Amino acid sequence: MIDLHSDTIYALWKDDGDSSLLHNDLSISKERLERAGVRGQCFALFTPMHDLVPRKYRDNSPWEILISLHERFLKETGAASIPILQRAEDLRDGSLHAILTTEEGGAIEGDISRLRILKEWGVRIFGLTWNWENELGYPNSTDPAIMGMGLKEKGIEAVEECGALGMIIDVSHLSDGGFMDVARYAKGPFIATHSNARSVTDVTRNLTDGELRILADRGGVAGLNLCPAFLHDEKATVPEEAVSRIDDMVRHIMHIYRTAGEDVPAIGTDFDGIGGQLEIASHCQMHLLWDALGKAGLKASIIDKISYGNALRVFLEAEGRRV
Repeated sequence: MIDLHSDTIYALWKDDGDSSLLHNDLSISKERLERAGVRGQCFALFTPMHDLVPRKYRDNSPWEILISLHERFLKETGAASIPILQRAEDLRDGSLHAILTTEEGGAIEGDISRLRILKEWGVRIFGLTWNWENELGYPNSTDPAIMGMGLKEKGIEAVEECGALGMIIDVSHLSDGGFMDVARYAKGPFIATHSNARSVTDVTRNLTDGELRILADRGGVAGLNLCPAFLHDEKATVPEEAVSRIDDMVRHIMHIYRTAGEDVPAIGTDFDGIGGQLEIASHCQMHLLWDALGKAGLKASIIDKISYGNALRVFLEAEGRRV
């Protein structure tokens, strides 16, 4: 399979202890990835902003923090001997590859030239926002006024530059208005690495049916997020008691499939960035989801598309746009 989103590098960086990709209590480790047969694991460099910045980094700029996260990514993948993806075609060989992505476009501080540096690092997916407004645009929000706001001028420039560089735009966390601007200005496929269906669970982090159809028209994908809050409407007394159930995952995938077609559903677990009681707590349990999708009526060929084929197609197409 190909997993379009995890926060493992951020979790290791933030903890700054003895944990590594080789030995940790997280959802993702080299051993678990290989045992599950994962072909491509996207590791997001999530850049914390504002009150989420760890105390030891309070004097660092967002760009400096992103550099520190990249250094940790290189350290972890190097120590674990996980090759960094060089060609999308390599995802066909069945061996594990690390795929570098970013989350929170505010990390470039509005300097569009830094996108070329990210490209040199090997970044393949660029997330425009997290849950804060930044120089590029506005996040998802329960405030309809904010939700309707589109990209800023720098955001449009970023979308166009990413297209020229062959980097894929990620609209997860983005406002609806921003989504529509990405659809207007992106020259190739764009994706939602870890977002579910808003018609099934009505939260602004999920995608509307109209957005799902636009993704289909543009050759993009939506990666299933295993976070309980995006899978169902139940409210837990404490976050640790929230349950992420396979039945709810199936409901979202089946809705995306029926709404946007078999080329749109993908996987973006959000492992090591989510909490709660997870029925699927690592990739080693993903076979339970494939079995459930089969019982729901999906053919094996479509499940293969969801697990890796759709994501692979987007990576291949992005490389075809490189300059």
